[in-house]
Amino acid sequence: MKRQTFFGGVAAVALSFAFVGGAQAGACKAITVADSMGVSAGAFPQQYELAEFEAAGNCTMSFSENPSIGELNGRIVGNPSSLPPLAERLPDEPLVVAPYDAIGKYGGV
Repeated sequence: MKRQTFFGGVAAVALSFAFVGGAQAGACKAITVADSMGVSAGAFPQQYELAEFEAAGNCTMSFSENPSIGELNGRIVGNPSSLPPLAERLPDEPLVVAPYDAIGKYGGV
């Protein structure tokens, strides 16, 4: 049981980065480190504070969750049966992480 609980914690952290780094942007470009599409680099090569990214890209970022997250959460021992809305789970200033050369797709490896 400890292993499942630990895995749940790791999955939650990994999924948090995936939501922020791979989220579908409203008007923002889906940049990568290899192709910044004209968005200037942040203080760190592939990391931006949300406000910094929106200012550099002159855009507004929107977020969507993994469509399977509710099912995954329900399978992890000790997790609540339902998750609060995504907006309540994100920090006020999420970290935007640009992948090196491609943005992944949910469900793929």
